[in-house]
Amino acid sequence: MPEGVTDSQFYMWRTLFAVAHADNVVSNEELRFMAEALDDIPFSDEQQAILNEDVKTAQDIEKMFAGITDVYDQARFFQFARELVHIDGEYGKEEQAVMLKLEEMHLKCTNLDELVGSVGLEFEDDSQGVVSAGTKRKKNFKDIVYSYRDEFLKNRFQK
Repeated sequence: MPEGVTDSQFYMWRTLFAVAHADNVVSNEELRFMAEALDDIPFSDEQQAILNEDVKTAQDIEKMFAGITDVYDQARFFQFARELVHIDGEYGKEEQAVMLKLEEMHLKCTNLDELVGSVGLEFEDDSQGVVSAGTKRKKNFKDIVYSYRDEFLKNRFQK
């Protein structure tokens, strides 16, 4: 991560810290996750102080997520969040509900055309299991795009 943390990235971390409180139990593994982020990420003194408070006090997850203004920061959030919600070995109902709500919020604000354009996807013909752009659709377009999401994220964030 480059020097300094943007507001969007900062809210990504605030949302992650809020997710740690989703099930009303902050495990030792979740605390370690947050402590490592505080040590490893170059937060400003003000950001560090806010996050230290977020470790102790649950924040409004949806409000924090709304502060993640960059779609790529939202995508990174989901990478970290998947790790975080499973880190203690329990993926509770509260955490599941939160993740579903955030995925829904993400889909509403994500410009799929922009993502597809930045990835440069080409659809294979029907005989290989994926519907080509000019044929009758067998799969929902979002399903096709999200089938390529992991590859997109891997390529996007390894640069």
